[in-house]
Amino acid sequence: MSRITHITTTPTRERTRKPDYEIIGRRRRRANTLGALSSRLTADVISEAEQWVKDWMLAEHGYLDIMKNGGAPAQAGNVFTFNALQGKAWGRLNAFRRHAGRARHQLLVNMLGLGWSFSSLGSKLYPDLHPDSARKKASEECAATLEMLAAFWQGQRREKARQAVTIAREHRKGLDMMTLSRRYHLAPEGLEKIIRHGEIILNRPRKITAAELRN
Repeated sequence: MSRITHITTTPTRERTRKPDYEIIGRRRRRANTLGALSSRLTADVISEAEQWVKDWMLAEHGYLDIMKNGGAPAQAGNVFTFNALQGKAWGRLNAFRRHAGRARHQLLVNMLGLGWSFSSLGSKLYPDLHPDSARKKASEECAATLEMLAAFWQGQRREKARQAVTIAREHRKGLDMMTLSRRYHLAPEGLEKIIRHGEIILNRPRKITAAELRN
């Protein structure tokens, strides 16, 4: 007969002392920094933060959401496809790190990836401040960084859309794929995809302005 008479799944005292736990009332509970900030962030900012978490999990740990509950990753057995997905995730993480700097990137890692509490973040970022002031400033810094993350990717998408429209228009005027490929330093396969994207944008119904309605 087994000597184990009781098994508990509650975290140990040592575990709750980790940076991803915080004091809520009289208990220490797992921190949810993104949830705590949700009231001051727009849906777009939260969506970008959630995408960052997915990219970080895939890049750092090779984990996809589809693996939940024992599921296999997309294209199971195709290691090249999986490596390509992982490489794209690394690319997106590094793009923002180059834009915002190493400190902002590490803040996202601690806040979203590792789930540090605002108290732990505050003590790391502002060790000379009172814990309450440091916690508040850390919360503000986290919100500002998440807004910066969302603004960066929105800007990237706008730039890609502008480029796609420009290339699609030039293609309409008769420039061949080889010329466009050399001009924009793009492989033909990628260029075709960009032109399709540009055509979709160009073919969208145009909104009529107030001045046009008056005329």
